[in-house]
Amino acid sequence: MSEVDDPKRRLALIRQREILLAFEEYGPGYHRVTGDGCRYVAEIVNATRDEWEWIYAHARTHPEVLIQAEPARNPTQWRQLRREQGEAAFRAADAAFTAGDTAALDHLDEAQALGTLGPEQWERLRLAVITTADGAR
Repeated sequence: MSEVDDPKRRLALIRQREILLAFEEYGPGYHRVTGDGCRYVAEIVNATRDEWEWIYAHARTHPEVLIQAEPARNPTQWRQLRREQGEAAFRAADAAFTAGDTAALDHLDEAQALGTLGPEQWERLRLAVITTADGAR
């Protein structure tokens, strides 16, 4: 199985992206108020023990994740932004798939991390990309 078609690795990266999205949305605000934005990010994403460790390590090596770089958004604005980002990722996946490009997989991963695709949809579309790519060889 190639790295392109390693679903376990892809799911781990999707999960990591979900955590990074939570950092973006919640980290700076909770950090500013409580001094421990990592804790709240970990709780919000229902982090495993390993993920808790990764979250704190990531913040140590990337302290900018706890600093608000973008304008403040309310929950409705965050949902709208994520919906737009997810739809853009899905459109990019469709375009890449149509072009026969396995980069469609990366776009599908992003769409799932953003909540546009559920796990079953992601798996079905991932298999379609792989099957089409294998048929083209």
